[in-house]
Amino acid sequence: MRRFSVIKLKSLNDLSGLPPVENPYFIAGGTDLLIRIKDDFLSWPFTVIDISGLSELKGIHIDTDYITIGALTTHGEIEKHKDLKLYTPALAQACSHVGSPQIRNRATIGGNIGNASPAGDSIPPLYVHGAEIHLVEASGERWVKIEDFFKGPGKTVRKPLEIIKEIRIAREKVDFGSYVRLGQRNALAISKVSLALWYRKNNGSIEDIKIAMGAVGPTVIMAKETADFLKGKHISGEIIKEAGQIIEKEAKPISDLRSTQEYRGKMTSVLLEKALEQFSE
Repeated sequence: MRRFSVIKLKSLNDLSGLPPVENPYFIAGGTDLLIRIKDDFLSWPFTVIDISGLSELKGIHIDTDYITIGALTTHGEIEKHKDLKLYTPALAQACSHVGSPQIRNRATIGGNIGNASPAGDSIPPLYVHGAEIHLVEASGERWVKIEDFFKGPGKTVRKPLEIIKEIRIAREKVDFGSYVRLGQRNALAISKVSLALWYRKNNGSIEDIKIAMGAVGPTVIMAKETADFLKGKHISGEIIKEAGQIIEKEAKPISDLRSTQEYRGKMTSVLLEKALEQFSE
């Protein structure tokens, strides 16, 4: 029987005392890694580094400039946090879509980011809010913009022994935020297509808007042309239709076992319409 070793960290200071390890994998909630171990998806031999007890990675802090979310904060905690519902409503909504209540109470936002799935629910909202990722290792630390963090499905710029410590979002006025997605009817299904947006309004029109699409490319795609088109406009059925045509061209989906390229492209406009119709109500 093949075995793997486990190291439990008590604080971030323990990083400096780590022995040489082969194929390290960090674990906290374990909702993804345990499945990969069970299904034999990892490179053997490997070492599991348990960071679930690191208090430095927990909690939500809001000051005058930033919202900081510890990497070990669960999706359930984000979903229920009243201030996040106010400042980052799309993120709170996205976290409510992650698996079952039992999974949301274990799965962490740091794990969702580190997994780097194009269909990760929390990632498009973090894109629209211009989030930064705080990475820490024994020799130092760095902040990485979220659009620079992901390199492709399952691939990031994080080095093997770097830990995602926290996520930082600028605190700013948001009049409306939404996260919508398309998946199977099963609530536990992975998103086929997802979309997050937020905007500020002025005299009934859109003053500023950010839109991000998930599961329609190797990484999340910012719909910049669509956002530029919508700025300064009053939302109407005709405007929504035109915006839908633009966002379909910005998507770069592929066909896989869960959906076709054509269907995913079309659904981006459907999700955008669903989100914008809430603005016009």
